[in-house]
Amino acid sequence: MDLRGFAAVFLFLMGLSCVLATPVTFEKDGAEAVAVRECVPFDYNWRFRYGHAPDGGPGPGNADFTDISGQECTNVDHNPNRYARGDCETACAYNPDCMVWQSGALSGNCLHGGADAVCSSSKHGQQDGGQRKTAQPMKTDYKFAAKSFNAIDWKIVNTPHDFVVTGDFVSMPWDYHHAFLPRNVSWYRKEFHLPSDWKGSHITVYFEGVFHVAQIWVNGQYVQMHTCGYTGFTVRLDNVTGILYGNDSTNVIAVRVDATFGSGHWYEGGGIYRRTHLIHTSPAHFVHDGVFVSPELDPLEKTVRVTAEIDIIGSGHPLVTVIATLVDMSGESVASNESYNVTLAEGFPQTVTVLLSGAHVKVWSIQSPHMYSVMMVLKDVSHGTIFDTLHISAGFRQTEWKVDTNFKLNGDSIKFRGFSHHNSFAGVGVAIPDRIHLFRAQASRAVGGSFWRMSHNPYLPALYDFLDVLGIISWDENRDYGLEYVGAMHDMVKRDRNHPSIVVWSYCNEVECEQIYNKTGPQFRIAAKSLDPQRPTAANGPTNGLDIQGLSHAKNTSFEDFHQQYPDMPLVLSECCSCETQRLLRQDTTTCMHDQNSPGLLPYVSGSLGVWTLFDYYGESHGFPSVTSSYGNFDLAGFPKPHAYWYVLNWMAMISTDDYGRPPLPSNHVTRILDLPGEITTRVEVLSSGAALQLIVNGKPGDKVEVTNPGEPIQAKVDAPERVNCSFPRNLTSVQCRGLDHNGNVKTPGQCKSACCDAGPSCVIWQFAEKQGCWMGTADLSSCEPSEDPWVGAGDIVTVKNITALSFDTTGKVIGSHTILGAAQASAISLELDVPSPDTGTGTALVLDGHDAALVKASVVDAAGVLVTDQVVNITFRVAGGPGALIGIGNGDNHLHANAKSDNVPSYGGLARGIFQVNLDCVSKHRDRIVQIDVDHGPTTVNPGACGTVDSISVEASSPGLQTAHLTIPVSTSAEDLPLPVAKKSVALEGFPFLTNFVG
Repeated sequence: MDLRGFAAVFLFLMGLSCVLATPVTFEKDGAEAVAVRECVPFDYNWRFRYGHAPDGGPGPGNADFTDISGQECTNVDHNPNRYARGDCETACAYNPDCMVWQSGALSGNCLHGGADAVCSSSKHGQQDGGQRKTAQPMKTDYKFAAKSFNAIDWKIVNTPHDFVVTGDFVSMPWDYHHAFLPRNVSWYRKEFHLPSDWKGSHITVYFEGVFHVAQIWVNGQYVQMHTCGYTGFTVRLDNVTGILYGNDSTNVIAVRVDATFGSGHWYEGGGIYRRTHLIHTSPAHFVHDGVFVSPELDPLEKTVRVTAEIDIIGSGHPLVTVIATLVDMSGESVASNESYNVTLAEGFPQTVTVLLSGAHVKVWSIQSPHMYSVMMVLKDVSHGTIFDTLHISAGFRQTEWKVDTNFKLNGDSIKFRGFSHHNSFAGVGVAIPDRIHLFRAQASRAVGGSFWRMSHNPYLPALYDFLDVLGIISWDENRDYGLEYVGAMHDMVKRDRNHPSIVVWSYCNEVECEQIYNKTGPQFRIAAKSLDPQRPTAANGPTNGLDIQGLSHAKNTSFEDFHQQYPDMPLVLSECCSCETQRLLRQDTTTCMHDQNSPGLLPYVSGSLGVWTLFDYYGESHGFPSVTSSYGNFDLAGFPKPHAYWYVLNWMAMISTDDYGRPPLPSNHVTRILDLPGEITTRVEVLSSGAALQLIVNGKPGDKVEVTNPGEPIQAKVDAPERVNCSFPRNLTSVQCRGLDHNGNVKTPGQCKSACCDAGPSCVIWQFAEKQGCWMGTADLSSCEPSEDPWVGAGDIVTVKNITALSFDTTGKVIGSHTILGAAQASAISLELDVPSPDTGTGTALVLDGHDAALVKASVVDAAGVLVTDQVVNITFRVAGGPGALIGIGNGDNHLHANAKSDNVPSYGGLARGIFQVNLDCVSKHRDRIVQIDVDHGPTTVNPGACGTVDSISVEASSPGLQTAHLTIPVSTSAEDLPLPVAKKSVALEGFPFLTNFVG
């Protein structure tokens, strides 16, 4: 195969699960060689046991601290991400250099100190703490880690796997951060063979992510620990004493995962929650994450700079060179060169540089995210053989941050518009399948978000690939901040630096950035700049060693003051807009969104990149029975909330398609009624991109209303209903409604209700509380928010058959409409496929790769097919046939307590979500190796040959007394239908009908 054919192979492999998924034979300089790198999926058939071993508990088993509660210590610093006493102590116990921990009001959550910490009695108040003179060795002789242990009774699971989300919700006053899901230590074991022909090679297991602390044993031998739950790590196998080769010899890898403590104030899950790979290379090889193709393009030289870290195991000392070839997406070679020659020796890794000059590349941008492939070849100079090959996806752009011009991409100024995120989803917790990540990325673009903030941690590698090919800029954020976590910053930058979408490295978030001695920032800066000298550093909070300052939830005056004090420091609104609402009992969040985004419009601020958040997430719920956040523009199950349409209007319809920071989607007019039929009193909120608006209620046209404040909701009047027998059908207990008038003449709830009834159309809501008295009037139900006060009350609603909003341009022409329909009694269940779907830019079929997943929407409808939002029915999902399984449920309700892995879920606002995953692998490369390597056999069938014709997945949803619904999920065995190739083909979507057509 010539070089061009080799390039084509690489391009085909882009988007598969690992760097090079098949051996490639090719001819170069007259020598034929075989690239032996194999990346075998290692996700299947793990034995899993929930709970710690009988001979151990949480923590490292060496927490021998002397109680120093009530003392004050010096030479300690913030360990800011530990939000409970136990978390602070456990994190210190795992760190052999930590000798002191303190937690309490005086310490500001958590302090850690080393051997030089000095503690003495404190007059400032009580706080907990512990001190030790030396760190004893951690316990490693667990029964579950022994090779001889029989785990035949353990459940077989596939990774990614979040074991915390499988639990039941428990009301724990201190755990609202973590969604009231109990955390624990759990164990994984996997039996495997190593092929005989791999003997003498370099073999590693690559874990993309394990949360939180992972300890690893191979054949009973303790090999290593990894303490950051958000960065990947490799486990070398070939140098383990007693490692075995051949189909008759079994090896065992055991993983103890301690998720009893976290590093964040939100749900973080637990387990091997990202992909796992078994990687085999020749003794001479490219180091993992060791190749850097700088995305920063010199505007004059236009030279692509490639650095490669190479190493060898064994006694050989070959003279080698590295060849780098830049290939465009058509398979054409753009530039090629090779490094100087170096001699390899074990224990002395080398870094070489290859300059690809004269590369006339197309720049990467939001509208045209041009991507390339860099083919890396490690060649033996003396014999012409090829030791290793690697492909790196790359894109090139020019970036600049200045105060006067803000951020420039390829010479064009951009005002950022984007969202912050947390990594959880209904039914699956933090083990989110790739296609659902694609859905989230497409949803961001659909509401005008061209910037993705990784809050508050690095995400899985596949997400960055989606952002690269979709043209979404990103802010990559480290999690733990402190001198003991410099290595995590290093790992994040080294892993992610090839992605053109990343334009800044962030150290930390908000108060977690605060350090007493300010030693951390400079060390984090060194870690980042040593690996990537060109990208700037930033933080969403106060610290030092920064190029860019991000401010969180700050008002205009804060930016003005900072700019006056530091006029040369670029600024960005890196987090804002914690505007809470749900799909039922909707709150008006427009003032919140408008005001909190406004600092991004200041001339010396680069925009608003971190609206909090695009999706709801588990945790940070403000108290039981709520178990999820309410900040998202989409709920936890992926259904849009009303304020998502505010961003569609303000960040898409009202932004010119010539704007360099706008996603390349069509500019469509927006007309959207924000209320549900069962929540309308005397007004309806409508968003419109037109010049005028008209409401037609139950066939009766109202007056045209001029749109005087573009981008903000119009309050359209609805005639109050005629009241029969003083009836108020909407229960308003335990909520407080704003905008009502006080009636001091009545003293009981009954008198308050009667007074409202007597007031006629001027009163549609009444409320009474013992201390506050009677309040009544015409406020919207959207103003009613949960309250701890003992309010009772009720509201009237308009009986809606249909309401239509019409938008008009300046000539009086209708340019848009939206209709909501009132429903009768629930009659049936209806099913729709949201993912994969062209309506969400997520493709047309699931790929039989053993991992791909679908989002199915169940709707409760009446006999006419109209959504019934005000009746709750229990919906049961099941697979009726085909290669799939139900892996999770949800409905978007922040009070949902159904187990995430149940098959039954109540509807919320008429909707429910089922998540289905393929359980057949006909696509992964090296399926023959999977069959050869894996000893156990579990829920996924791996077919080493061609699968031929495969039936689609048939699913159904049922509820007692309602008509059952059926749906077919198409499946494919083509790599072109994988999520990443789908993303590449969907940069310029014709629209996002999922949002436009959404009912609920």
